Amino acid sequence: MRKFLVVVAKAMLALLSLVGVGLLALSAWLVWHYGYGIGLPTEAQLAAVSPTGPSCRSDPRRATIPLADIPLLLRNAVIAYQQPNFYDAWTLNPVAEIASGLITGRRTRPAGITQSVAQCLVLLSPGNDRQIDPIATIYFMQRVTRSLSRDRILEIYLNESYLGRSAYGVAAGAEAYFGKTLAELEIDEVAFILTRARWPYPGRTFDTRTRDHAIDRMQTAGLIGETQAAAAKSRPLLLKEAPGTQARPVNP
Repeated sequence: MRKFLVVVAKAMLALLSLVGVGLLALSAWLVWHYGYGIGLPTEAQLAAVSPTGPSCRSDPRRATIPLADIPLLLRNAVIAYQQPNFYDAWTLNPVAEIASGLITGRRTRPAGITQSVAQCLVLLSPGNDRQIDPIATIYFMQRVTRSLSRDRILEIYLNESYLGRSAYGVAAGAEAYFGKTLAELEIDEVAFILTRARWPYPGRTFDTRTRDHAIDRMQTAGLIGETQAAAAKSRPLLLKEAPGTQARPVNP
């Protein structure tokens, strides 16, 4: 009986060793394939991104607004709405995310600002004219955060996100929807602008509910007070129709 147990134990150890080797091989293949094998932009390409101008899909003739010139409320509101841990989550663990996704069958976690910028910067590699899959996105997001500062990533996001109405970036969005500069935006207008990156296309009806949800996020983050939030929600949503036309109220 003892000899049988010894044989079983050795067989189990051998099996576990094989499983371990298989997992290591799989991890190595995943690192190579998604990190280097599908032609994602390299760290050298990312490091060569202009520190002040357009970075990926924007019209190179379009001016880039420095992060310091974008109102602090808008910057912080975008973070609160899209990725509250933007400055805190300094690293991503792609292997853990992939393993969890394979085991649970769930999609890999989104990371708002960082993910959007990664999907934009992937266009730096010739031939990458489409969205990359979620696993590749995680690897590339890690590469982006190693190559660019968080301030620069946020600056790219605020200048190059598509907000609808042919507007790329928050400055163009403020003009397209309200006929205003960034400094002239009211709290409710800031809330509306920051929601456009999620739903920029005309198929989605404009309403105050999405705007009010963004205002709630701003209040929860401590960016505005309860009185300011209530006042912002009570304002009618007035959108500029087109150049030369007057704004109109939008029904809630």
